[in-house]
Amino acid sequence: MNMKMKLASLIFVATITFSMIQTVTAATFDHSLFNRILSEYVDHKGLVDYNGIAKDKNFYAYMDSLKNVDVQALTRDGQLAFWINAYNAVTIEKVIRWKPKKSVRETLVPGVWISTNFFTTRENVVAGKKLSQDDIENEILRKQFHDPRIHFAIICASMGCPPIPKFAYTGEMVQSQLASETQKYLNSPRGTRIDRAENTLYISKIFEWFGGDFIQAAGSVMNFIKPYLNKETLAFLNLNPKIDYIDYNWALNAREPLK
Repeated sequence: MNMKMKLASLIFVATITFSMIQTVTAATFDHSLFNRILSEYVDHKGLVDYNGIAKDKNFYAYMDSLKNVDVQALTRDGQLAFWINAYNAVTIEKVIRWKPKKSVRETLVPGVWISTNFFTTRENVVAGKKLSQDDIENEILRKQFHDPRIHFAIICASMGCPPIPKFAYTGEMVQSQLASETQKYLNSPRGTRIDRAENTLYISKIFEWFGGDFIQAAGSVMNFIKPYLNKETLAFLNLNPKIDYIDYNWALNAREPLK
């Protein structure tokens, strides 16, 4: 074997070896327990049976599995799916423990919903750190991934949020799952509403609160929205209606009162 052939052979072996190492080190995380929980305890409207989840040992096993994960060992999509599921699981766990009567933002004053403690207190260990939902959303998902579709995947346990799906996100499916959930929300009464009498398109408050995320991704909020809209809403938008925001509904997304 001449020198050129030997060199080519060495490069080939090195390439195969490197690919194998990449395959081994690109770990995956098993979200099947959370998938089972969501498929069993979330109905087709996105209402959650928190009382049922509270009695299911599989949910607590999943919460335990989140505690010491080496997230950096996952693929980028694997990390994205992990943090979305972690946000949703932490939110569910807090609802079960806090037992809010009507809203996760309720205060000691009946009917007044202003508190944000539910989202800011660090009570759950995820990937080796005590994190709140705000930590996961603002310090990890928004800063690291710059994908505004996460706002239609992380669920704040409220009726104004996108309904929580009956499945867990996975690294293999997260891109298509995000696209599908974004489209569903934007074509639902929670995401967009047409008022022809007032010549107004009402859109979710999410676009007011996190407008910068959508502008950064698509140049403007409307540029982001348009590819996801159904024909009727897109045709109305093309008539240059006024834009206003839908009042956000902070009522708890529970199927029944918490016990």
